[in-house]
Amino acid sequence: MKLVARSLRPHSLPIARQEMLRATMGASLALLCTAFVSLHLANYASTHHWLVASFGASALLLFLVPTSPLTQPWNILVGNSVSVLIGICCARWIPNTVLALTLAGGLSTGMMLISRSVHPPSVAISVFPALNGIHEFHFALFPVLTNSSILVLIAVLYNNLTGTRYPAWHKPEKAIEPTQQASRFTDADYDAALEHYNQTLNVSREDLQKLLAYVHTIAFQRNLGTRHCAALMQTNAPCITADTSLEQAWALLTEHKTKALAVVDQEQRVIGILTQADFLRRVTLQDQQGLRQRLREFIQSKRGQSNVPIVGDIMSTPAICAYSEQSITELIPLFSHDKHRHLPVIDEQGRWQGMITQADLMLELYRILRPAPYDENKDQG
Repeated sequence: MKLVARSLRPHSLPIARQEMLRATMGASLALLCTAFVSLHLANYASTHHWLVASFGASALLLFLVPTSPLTQPWNILVGNSVSVLIGICCARWIPNTVLALTLAGGLSTGMMLISRSVHPPSVAISVFPALNGIHEFHFALFPVLTNSSILVLIAVLYNNLTGTRYPAWHKPEKAIEPTQQASRFTDADYDAALEHYNQTLNVSREDLQKLLAYVHTIAFQRNLGTRHCAALMQTNAPCITADTSLEQAWALLTEHKTKALAVVDQEQRVIGILTQADFLRRVTLQDQQGLRQRLREFIQSKRGQSNVPIVGDIMSTPAICAYSEQSITELIPLFSHDKHRHLPVIDEQGRWQGMITQADLMLELYRILRPAPYDENKDQG
């Protein structure tokens, strides 16, 4: 019983109060204008019907979900017109009222699907003639088509004046140029997702693309914006001083399987960085076969003499550093555009804290951006 009671509770609507007010005022204004104009036009019409009640539902949809494929002008104008004509035909040629309205509702639904003009309130319009014994075809022109046109016109004016685009024009598909960066998802991916959840008629592909892009942006900012370098850096990375011999520095690079070492002074302030590239720049690379031997000769040269090569001779200075409390989002341009591979991390006083590599950042980005595994059992449950 608790499960049943919980399922009957209404879901909260994640709609801003401002949007609720905008939709309510829009629907009220549309009904007022449609009723006012139609009532005056009824004086010149040959029927006493001048407004169809289902247009109240259309007004709600037009201003609450104006981007839905179900509320576009084609759906309202064509869906209502096709449905009312089917309803009139059923009322004229099927004497049994129950059978007439049932057949009218079924046929109108099928015709709307075929003509891509599905609009739920249109089913009620198809039932209306059969239920009220309306046999005149001019009923399709007035009030149905007239009411529909007024409603759509008010929706176009009001929605756009209040900052909501309507109608939601369908953009033609454009081929991706070879130089243009391909999107993470293709149109076929969006269509497959909509079809899987039977949402093709509720959500347009364009709206799904916008929603997904916005979700990615918010999630990216939330995850990266709160992550600091202190949580990503390697605190066990070794560091060296400027007077360390190149032989010792090379041994550290080899032992720790790293490609860069931070160079610090006596107070642990970072004054430079030593990378494998600094070694290679001092070695002639024309003879690739003897590269290892040339490196060995370079770092061991002048052994036993007073001027043994030290780190200070070849290190890169000043070093580009990151602060421990700095957001890792600020590291992306440094690693991507400035071509850095290693960044020493320092505190506010400039003291050595650890090292962040490009690989560390890539792994963190992958952890944040990778999608959760899809579980079909959740859909079936």
